[in-house]
Amino acid sequence: MTLRVHVLTLTVLMLLATPLLSMAAESILDGPRRPIRSTDRRLRMLLDDGLRSSPTLRALVARLSASDVVVYLRCDGPTEPVAGGRLTFVSSAGGLRYVVVRMARLSRAQQIAIMAHELQHAVEIADTPAIVDGESLAREYHRIGYVNAASALPGIAFDTQAAVRAGEQVLRELLLEIGSY
Repeated sequence: MTLRVHVLTLTVLMLLATPLLSMAAESILDGPRRPIRSTDRRLRMLLDDGLRSSPTLRALVARLSASDVVVYLRCDGPTEPVAGGRLTFVSSAGGLRYVVVRMARLSRAQQIAIMAHELQHAVEIADTPAIVDGESLAREYHRIGYVNAASALPGIAFDTQAAVRAGEQVLRELLLEIGSY
């Protein structure tokens, strides 16, 4: 085949796949129980952008859709402690577990990558039914993660290699998008 035929085939496949990816992202977020919620329009737009561009982010959101974990996303204000992102366990009620992910306002690609990092933590919670409050969360992160001594946040901050890898992978996927970021 000639280069022209390859380019034409790739173009047709991209034109067909783009609406399908968009529909897949919408179906994940618009189900009967939305796993990720936010009142911040910019964060919702970034999540939508990330779902269109990143298979890794789509997999994290799909996993959360099948779980009992509900994630609230919010952006930190300029006076709050500086950190890329952090997850806090809020409560367990009505058969659901609620967490809040707070993020600094960063560039589009960086903020989507931080979102993926924090959503990996939410998946880790989803995968561990014994996490039902802040104390059980800390206990589990002592077991599966490590204390992030570099954190600027007050108190103990934990991290996991899986979350670091998820954020890095999503950033790579976003940067591969030609001209998007």
